[in-house]
Amino acid sequence: MKFDKVDWNRAFFKTYYEKRSFGHLLVNFNRIWVIHIALYWFYTSYNSPAVYSINGTHSAAMTWSATALGGAIATLIMILATLTEFSYIPTTWNNTSHLSRRLLFLLVTLGLTCGPTFYIAIVERTSGAGGSLALILGIVQFFISVVATLLFAILPSGRMFGDRVAGKSRKYLASQTFTASYPGLHFEARLASFILWFLVFGCKFTESYFFLTISFRDPIQVMVGMKVQGCTDKFFGNALCRNQAAFTLTIMYIMDLVLFFLDTFLWYIIWNTVFSIGRSFSLGLSIWTPWKDIYTRLPKRIYAKILATSDMEVKYKPKVRHIFV
Repeated sequence: MKFDKVDWNRAFFKTYYEKRSFGHLLVNFNRIWVIHIALYWFYTSYNSPAVYSINGTHSAAMTWSATALGGAIATLIMILATLTEFSYIPTTWNNTSHLSRRLLFLLVTLGLTCGPTFYIAIVERTSGAGGSLALILGIVQFFISVVATLLFAILPSGRMFGDRVAGKSRKYLASQTFTASYPGLHFEARLASFILWFLVFGCKFTESYFFLTISFRDPIQVMVGMKVQGCTDKFFGNALCRNQAAFTLTIMYIMDLVLFFLDTFLWYIIWNTVFSIGRSFSLGLSIWTPWKDIYTRLPKRIYAKILATSDMEVKYKPKVRHIFV
């Protein structure tokens, strides 16, 4: 009866726009892109030394630094997701302040994960050997990239600087009650979820490295810098056919990335099946029982488990009809 006296503009503030676009693939699934593309870069760049070799030789510092660019790829994905998220929220201080802090942190991380590569590449190209300083920079850059990639892959972007809505501030009390009130998982369910995804990604990362990346190392070594001789075309001359190996290698990189994504789905199906079977046995169900029998027995099970008492036996006894054909 007092709803007409509530100042709704002060009780609630809008946190998003009701619109849908392909930008949501970047904003809502940024961790999926980080996990796959960044790790694919780590794997492939480490096994592609011929791509970033200088004068036919590659140094340990350049290998560390080129591999560490996977962290820069992960940071760049997060920056693009943050910039896209600005278009989905009202430009108020409550909304943009959180995104602005995140964007500033991501820009600093981007400088730490890709900046040393420029110095190492210049030093290695000019002097031929950057010395211990270049090697130390490459190693430090790599470990910063690994930490940043793990942070972006595990922590939701909305909680990167703490969960504002879950705080004790009364400013977000309405959101805690209405728009951000989610039930929490019990310890057993949360532990099962952790184990499931640990097994999925653990098997996926191991299998992808040995069966996708390692097998790709030798073709990269051979095809980098390869030029086709004695070819020409009426319209394009020898510009296309001479670089056919480079075009083929690019397509192979892209196809390997697609297979890298598909491996995750494969291992999810495998382990999800194992967990489903285990869950069925823990509930006392047989995996060989047809769904038809489960549904036809449901009235009898309800009667036996819930309604079967001495004083209700006659009244609620289910009627079972036998049809003879």
